[in-house]
Amino acid sequence: MRITSHKANQFFSLVIKILVVLAAVSFIWYKVTNDEAMDFDSFVDILNDYRIFSFTNIMVLIILTVLNWYFEILKWQNLSSHVRENSFKAATRESLASFTAAIFTPSRIGEYGAKCLYYTRSSWRKIIFLNFLGNTAQLFATYFFGIAGLLFLITSLDHLALPVFNIILVTGLLFAPFILYVVMKKFRIRIKGYSIQRLEESFHNVSEKIRWNTLIFASIRFLIFTHQFYFLLLQFKVDVSYPLLISAVFSTYILASIIPTMIIFDAFIKGGFAVWIFGLLQVPQIIVFTIVLTVWILNFGLPGLAGSYYILRYKKSKHAIA
Repeated sequence: MRITSHKANQFFSLVIKILVVLAAVSFIWYKVTNDEAMDFDSFVDILNDYRIFSFTNIMVLIILTVLNWYFEILKWQNLSSHVRENSFKAATRESLASFTAAIFTPSRIGEYGAKCLYYTRSSWRKIIFLNFLGNTAQLFATYFFGIAGLLFLITSLDHLALPVFNIILVTGLLFAPFILYVVMKKFRIRIKGYSIQRLEESFHNVSEKIRWNTLIFASIRFLIFTHQFYFLLLQFKVDVSYPLLISAVFSTYILASIIPTMIIFDAFIKGGFAVWIFGLLQVPQIIVFTIVLTVWILNFGLPGLAGSYYILRYKKSKHAIA
């Protein structure tokens, strides 16, 4: 009976893994071939017209993608060291597998559950918090650079010289975190099952070194994938100064981060904001959509497919035994 039960569990586990992978691959394929802004053939034609498929361009884009994920994995290796010593190989497996699981779940909820599977049940609350801390650090980096980008953009363009809407937008973004903190503390709103008081306590339980390293890795990641966007703008012959272009990229990311969504819709959300922001710089809409989709494929689609490999190979290790 025990052997039969074990085989049934193995079969059930295999079915779940296959379903997760199929769902992730289907979502990625749907995003690439059914983009709302353009059809797939037009997308490929535009890339060909601007020689994006040249060896040099592909190498630069792939290197930036690898560096982006290298620092994401370092960030998780650093965070997970609060629970146990983690190798870079193990952190890679956990990061990519959990990312694949997060692709089709709202606000990346699947990422939290997938990472927990690699740890003992007694560590799950810590893992959930550490993952939240990593995502918050990434959001903070986006917030910091994004605010700077927005301020530079609206003070540099004559037709945006601080109208009322821009003042309200920037002021709202500056004070939103503090207002959110006060409201959550007053009404005892919980995040991922944590109250503000519990989050503060858990935050201070993590060593200062881990916290600072997390913020540094998150900031480096942000600068890498935003400059990947900037590199593509150069390849599409966008003739605008570096400060204005990179400020526009920063602004796009902070505005897109305001709306919680599933990863699969990330390109759609960013595309909408990017068209608006880059429209101020007279960048054609079709080029903006092409770049957003290219960046999505590189930083979300390819890692999502790589994570499928780790999901299919997942086996409960001795570290994950309750």
